[in-house]
Amino acid sequence: MAATAEFSVLEPDAGAGPDSGAGSRTDSVPRGGDGTPGSPAAHALDRTAVHAPASRNRARRRSPAKRSALLTVAVPSACVMSVAGIAAASVSGIGGGEDKPEETTASLAVADPATVKAVAANNKLDSQLAQLSEGSDDFRERASRTQERIDLRERQAMEKKKREEEAARREALRPKFVLPVKQHGLSAYYGQAGVNWMSAHSGIDFPVSYGTPVMSATDGTVRTQLNSAYGVMAIVTAADGTETWYCHLSSNKVRSGPVKAGDVIAYSGNSGNSTGPHLHFEVRPGGGAPIDPLAWLRSKGVDPT
Repeated sequence: MAATAEFSVLEPDAGAGPDSGAGSRTDSVPRGGDGTPGSPAAHALDRTAVHAPASRNRARRRSPAKRSALLTVAVPSACVMSVAGIAAASVSGIGGGEDKPEETTASLAVADPATVKAVAANNKLDSQLAQLSEGSDDFRERASRTQERIDLRERQAMEKKKREEEAARREALRPKFVLPVKQHGLSAYYGQAGVNWMSAHSGIDFPVSYGTPVMSATDGTVRTQLNSAYGVMAIVTAADGTETWYCHLSSNKVRSGPVKAGDVIAYSGNSGNSTGPHLHFEVRPGGGAPIDPLAWLRSKGVDPT
């Protein structure tokens, strides 16, 4: 802001001042023709003589008025120059701050509460977004692992179901009754009489060589025992209580436990009351008296002849 000092210029007033007062006093004293007081001519002459010095005095008094006018112009100019210098210094200070824009921005941000709040809010939002992003990544990873476990369980369940279905299919196709040996043909029949038996023959004989694999004719539970007449023998008890006997064996493969029809349980031989290697096979419903094995096997869909 320019400060201006005003100085009033003193204008000389006509007839004012000490000189004019002196002239007045001179005019009031009449002078004579010889210059003495009381003369009109002298009076007119004196006015002319007296007023000349007064003009010089007035001229000398106007000079200070001119200097006052110069001061009126110089003082505001100096003030304007001072203000301009301050403004230039301020501009140069701002311009010098451009070398450090971050500090200037920080100063302005600190100075402006609204800017500070906005920056804090933005920082908070950035932090929340970062946390949400990390949380979403973690959630996706856990969800992916969970889905993998679910998929694995589903695959395992499907595979188990397929295995069960395949087992059920095979079980359905598996024969529940089989011949005790693969060789067809009989050497002796049920009820046959002869010198080799104390009474009628209680079973049927399969003429097989020594060590022929002997299979269980039904599903059931096997046990083994030694008898003087039957020699080494195996007995399979079915679910309905029917017993099938395998006699004159050389050895047993399965001594006890569950078996299925067609499982190898022993090997043929010539033990006990026997005249040569063969397999003696009997069927005893409920573990009681023997029945015709040939009729029973045929009723189950198998025929050894």
